[in-house]
Amino acid sequence: MGAISGIYMFGSDTNAAPAGSSIFGKLKAYSFNRTGEWVDQSVHLGCGILYNTPESKMEELPRCNDNGALVITADAIIDNRAELLEQFNLQPGDPAVVTDSELIIRAYETWGHACPGHLIGDYAFAIWDIGKQELFIARDAMGSRTLYYTCEDGYFSFCTVEKPLLGLFGKRAELDEKWITDFLSIDGIQHELECEGTVYRGISQLPPAHYGIVNAMGLVKKRYWEPLRDIKPIVFGSDEEYVEAFNRCFSEAVSCRLRSLGETGIFLSGGMDSGSIASVAAPQLADKGKKLYGFTSVPVPGFSEQPSGTAIYNESREVELIAQAYPNIDITYGSFAEKNCLTDADELLRIFEQPYKIFQNMTWYHSFLKMAAKRNCTVMLNGQTGNSTISYGNFGVQLATLYRKGRIAAAAREIYEFSKLANAPVRKVLKSAIPVVMPYRLKVWKNRRQLREFDRFENMVVKRSLIQKWDVISGLDRIGANTPISRFPDYEEDRKSRTSPLPFAHIGAVETKLSLANGITIRDPSRDKRVFEFCMAIPSEQFVRNGQDRYLLRRAMKGILPDPIRLNIRTKGLQSADWIYRLAPQWPEVLDEAERVLEQGDLEPYVDKDKLREKLAKASRDINKNEENLIRSIVITVIFSRFIAAFNPTPEVVK
Repeated sequence: MGAISGIYMFGSDTNAAPAGSSIFGKLKAYSFNRTGEWVDQSVHLGCGILYNTPESKMEELPRCNDNGALVITADAIIDNRAELLEQFNLQPGDPAVVTDSELIIRAYETWGHACPGHLIGDYAFAIWDIGKQELFIARDAMGSRTLYYTCEDGYFSFCTVEKPLLGLFGKRAELDEKWITDFLSIDGIQHELECEGTVYRGISQLPPAHYGIVNAMGLVKKRYWEPLRDIKPIVFGSDEEYVEAFNRCFSEAVSCRLRSLGETGIFLSGGMDSGSIASVAAPQLADKGKKLYGFTSVPVPGFSEQPSGTAIYNESREVELIAQAYPNIDITYGSFAEKNCLTDADELLRIFEQPYKIFQNMTWYHSFLKMAAKRNCTVMLNGQTGNSTISYGNFGVQLATLYRKGRIAAAAREIYEFSKLANAPVRKVLKSAIPVVMPYRLKVWKNRRQLREFDRFENMVVKRSLIQKWDVISGLDRIGANTPISRFPDYEEDRKSRTSPLPFAHIGAVETKLSLANGITIRDPSRDKRVFEFCMAIPSEQFVRNGQDRYLLRRAMKGILPDPIRLNIRTKGLQSADWIYRLAPQWPEVLDEAERVLEQGDLEPYVDKDKLREKLAKASRDINKNEENLIRSIVITVIFSRFIAAFNPTPEVVK
């Protein structure tokens, strides 16, 4: 894998080399093991390759196919290799090695524009058809790799990252007001309300599960995979068959992601997702005489706050259980005591190319990637999507589903069984269940006075005029954000949310850019398309049964994941619980920085300065005397202001 770029200039009298070389030249800011360029009169393609799989060392990209009719550049790891090798009558060692780009080009030769539907893995690629004078671009179904593009009069350009596309042909780089308005409006960690836009005007993102066809007429996009349409129900005759089928699928997804040229690492918490991945991966690596390097975040020394409710702040005890069960797991615990959520902010702004809100976990996440790369890990596993796939199972969703289907007796049984598991009185559980099954309109009516007084943007400093200009409220309603009343979906409603491309695009952008910056590829078995389809296809009762959530994974991991983790229903890990404690020494400086940017005027087009001024007046210089929402709001404003200050609209002129 690595990164790709390209430009297609329309018309007969064109020279793509200068602009293409400019784009690819900026891409070379990353450290690649190999780079390559291909150019003819109207097209320039570039590729930077990272050696992360054994086959990647054999890649020479961009390159032509055997008959010279097609040219490919690709950022890809293909996971259904065995299936494709058989399909194309190839052997794994034929001739020397079959690269992933070779599988892609053969898929295109076989299925044409339908080829992405036959490819499973993490990829973005472009194929230039010389005869048709047509460029074909595609992004994987789960959006694990990014592909940004510009489509202007006279040319189409694309790249794995955004900034190389800025300033072409002397065009002034500008920020996108709508994207920034959405970013500043969402009260949560989401960055955007739509998955195609970016912070830069004129630069778009090819959505997950889409391909594009580019010719002299411009770009035509098509979605080649729609989960709610394409995933067909799976029905077996017994619970055991579901578990067996899941384990086959999940084991294959993990195995594919162990195809690492160097060592393999994993972000390892004490929960079920990464714990299950580690427990399946470790024996497979042990058979090859290899270790699995685990990286676990722990609170900074001196943080003594005790968790409330069911949270766990330090998951080292649970992680040790996994390490004891699988001795080839080598655990590194990191607190990174010298860091807080703003220590690496300027570096992360350069990496992400945009303002960001995921600052709490970046203290350790980014640091562990650097550490893993130094230990020769070329692949880093995580279980980012596990809650929507392998460990899915929401008791509230199942309760709402049964109630709305009129299965009152079944819902009552679930409440009774849950009360036994939780050792809680049935009356208490029933009281908690009432808001879950209550119709949303009724809840709105009951809380009508509260709603009249509620400000959806209380925690945000975005300009009110921009909210109205860009109809932000419709977008917030679409994703259910910034609302005081919880909407409890039934299974089908929740399934629709779980299949939305928006979170996939968000995660894909974060992971692709962090992977490039650190020379290590982040991969998630819980986001494997086959695993995703399986988990979306089986009945809801496989995920919640007898009052127990995560029912499928608890059964599937029996004898694999240590029981104290597998059977735990009481507690849940909370990483970065110490983020405010870490920030405390620097907090007065953060407030001072926010005061300065308030007066400088850079934020004037986007931020309600009176609102920000009120927040700063309310903020205590003792961080512990502030509400968390206030701290978050000020930190986000500081990060955003640093992005604005660093943005340079001066174009690089390319003729």
